[in-house]
Amino acid sequence: MAKSRIQMKVRGEGLMWAAAAICLLAAAVAPLFGDSLTAIMVPCAGAVSIIVGIAWLRSNQAS
Repeated sequence: MAKSRIQMKVRGEGLMWAAAAICLLAAAVAPLFGDSLTAIMVPCAGAVSIIVGIAWLRSNQAS
């Protein structure tokens, strides 16, 4: 049987996507306040970490 391309959602995934979006929003508005590069990179790293966590949870759920 072919594996479905649509992944099932893990518990709390919507909240995790919202947190990642807030991190990216924080990174997008940081230059408006004249913040340093660190103020942009930290939220971006947080968003990447959350997205990788979602992918990891999905892969664990599939197996």
